[in-house]
Amino acid sequence: MPDRHGGRCGRRHGILLTIVAGIVAVCLLTSGCSLIWPIPPSPPVSDPSLPPSRDYSSEYSGGWCYQRLTPALRADYAAVYGALRDTFDQDHSVLIADSESGIKRKYTGLRVELPQPLGSREEAQKLFLALTWDNPQFYYIANTYSYEGYRAGGKDYYNIFCLVFSMNADERGQAQQQLDAVLAELDSGWQAAGLKGDFEAELFYHDRLLELCTYDTEAAAQDNPASRFPQAFTAYGALVEGKAVCEGYSRAMQLLLHRAGMECTLVNGFDKNNTAHMWNMVTVNGRNYHLDPTWNDSEQQPQHVYFNLTSEEILRTHTIDNENIGIDTCTAQAENYYLRTKAYVSRLSLDKMADIAAMQLSQGKNAVEFRFATQDGYLRAQRFVNSKTLFFDAVNDRLKGSGLTLWDYENYSTNDDYFTIVIYPPAEELPGEEGQPSP
Repeated sequence: MPDRHGGRCGRRHGILLTIVAGIVAVCLLTSGCSLIWPIPPSPPVSDPSLPPSRDYSSEYSGGWCYQRLTPALRADYAAVYGALRDTFDQDHSVLIADSESGIKRKYTGLRVELPQPLGSREEAQKLFLALTWDNPQFYYIANTYSYEGYRAGGKDYYNIFCLVFSMNADERGQAQQQLDAVLAELDSGWQAAGLKGDFEAELFYHDRLLELCTYDTEAAAQDNPASRFPQAFTAYGALVEGKAVCEGYSRAMQLLLHRAGMECTLVNGFDKNNTAHMWNMVTVNGRNYHLDPTWNDSEQQPQHVYFNLTSEEILRTHTIDNENIGIDTCTAQAENYYLRTKAYVSRLSLDKMADIAAMQLSQGKNAVEFRFATQDGYLRAQRFVNSKTLFFDAVNDRLKGSGLTLWDYENYSTNDDYFTIVIYPPAEELPGEEGQPSP
């Protein structure tokens, strides 16, 4: 696996809470969050400057997480979503005081009165996760939020929800223009390719994302990356700035697949080193699969080892966090990359490998990939690839008359968890500058 699998890839969200009557306060702080508290609130009211929200239900009602909320949380989700949409080009402030110093500070953000008061910290967390995990287009929402309420009849009610933004209105407007330009170019490429179908859309946008984005090693090395590199965790960072950690890759993948009309959500968890990690669950032709675009972005060329895996397969290398919403057990295999593209080798032979390699080269692939059904076949296949002349001649024999030849490859990668081999061309033969693919 590439070194990028390490580092602080995912972030956790800060939760800030104040109860008015009796002033009972609780704080849950996690990686990437500042130690801040809302000021003691006045009687709860919504921001009088906010206009009445329009009905945006057609935009969010199909959301993966939204569909799994209670009716009360759906109403609150709708209120916050509407406020975000209505005020995109406006600046509003939330006033927050540091819990230790008491110093008050204004943040660009949004204060929304909820139609259905929340009853617990867990409900507030679910509301925030559902809203942000369904909507990668809200790339300017920071990773800290707060909620305020009151106590009546011995029960707590939280009816004010506050979001903090990483951009002001002018910055959001400029960022949106840049993002829209990238998305329009990608959509144009999809249309020009004349491809149709869920798998084809997923593969196209996955490969284009990995051409545009590189892993942000500087951000991943920080103790508090979300505060210093907020856009590394967003679709904007991945698609416009061209640098992201796993959360940015995952949100960009989600945004692109939503544009293709496909269901896709985020999956939060950990890698083998117990480092926070994020990837996607995507619905392809009616069945769910795990997709990890970050781990497919190798140092040489995009690969597809983690493209449409079952739950059993993804759990060989990943652990799924309990905080996820609606993560199903995936058992389908039909849309796995290697099965779908006929690069899966159930019975090993040199002829079979040569056929697959010749097919992929004829399709213009920038890497030759195989997945093997058994460990024994996988290990024996490595001996074929190491016998360079034998494999080279077998592939080129099948390419006679086509004008194509297998590259004089210098290296290849293997994956012992999934029995895959990926053969790369020499760097000087890759398209784009310095061996990087062209967008």
